[in-house]
Amino acid sequence: MALARFLKLTAALAALMLVVVSPVLAGDKAAQADQKVAAETANVDVLRQSAQSGDVKAQLKLADDYYTGNGVQQDFAQAFQWYAKAAAQGNAEAQAELGVMYCKGMGVAQDYAKGLEWSRKAAAQGNTEAMYNIGAAYDNGLGVERDMAQAFAWYKKAAIAGYDSAQFNVGNMYEVGEGVAKDTAQAVFWYQKSADQDYAPAQFNLGRMYAHGQGVVVDPVRGRALIEKAARQGLPLAQLNMAAFYYSGDGVAIDKVAAYAWALLAADGGDPDARDMLRSMDDAHELNDEQLQHASELADQLSQAPAAAQ
Repeated sequence: MALARFLKLTAALAALMLVVVSPVLAGDKAAQADQKVAAETANVDVLRQSAQSGDVKAQLKLADDYYTGNGVQQDFAQAFQWYAKAAAQGNAEAQAELGVMYCKGMGVAQDYAKGLEWSRKAAAQGNTEAMYNIGAAYDNGLGVERDMAQAFAWYKKAAIAGYDSAQFNVGNMYEVGEGVAKDTAQAVFWYQKSADQDYAPAQFNLGRMYAHGQGVVVDPVRGRALIEKAARQGLPLAQLNMAAFYYSGDGVAIDKVAAYAWALLAADGGDPDARDMLRSMDDAHELNDEQLQHASELADQLSQAPAAAQ
């Protein structure tokens, strides 16, 4: 295997730029709920009464609870209804969530135009998630004609406001010259902003640029460190790179057990090249049974270990 293959910006990584909704919606909604409201309305019936009386914070909290299944049966239709009530009162977060739910068809018929309409309302109030999603709409042609210059403009609004996924996308677009003139120095700048927030794809791309000296002075040590941070956060492409580093001894001592362990993690994450690497090592009997067991144990340890401090 040629190490250069694994250090390219592949289609798999580039696809991360095209997500419609930021990953924060999938798992972090409950943590974003207003803690004061949560404390005051621990009883769902009391919370519902407050929401029915028009308390916008209670409406938003109840919507969040239905969205995540926090203390109630998960029900996207109910979540949509309560977000709609809060949005009608001008709450930007609720407006952003309506935009997401329309775009994904969650609790309501899918309607990209409606989703974009609500996202624009939220963005006008400074909601960065909505800015990001408008960029994604233009990026993918969802409810609007595809327009990469507009996508870039909206991603950059969210990036300037500190949104890590948007910062990554801006860096990616500067790197490939899509929607904006190619500028590797700007790509590094925005990847660094995102990587500083521990966004794994940005850590990987920044590491790759340091490894090759793209937009920065070549620094393979820093490049490997960044790629390892992304790998320890579970990015399969970064894990595959770690396997390649240890297999070939690129900047580290050759360690076939460590290479196999990282390849196991990347394969578990769905990387087909990692599966090929494991198959190749197995066919060549590069590890004995004891080493294979150690590799499996190391993979378990690596999957649980926090990213090393940068």
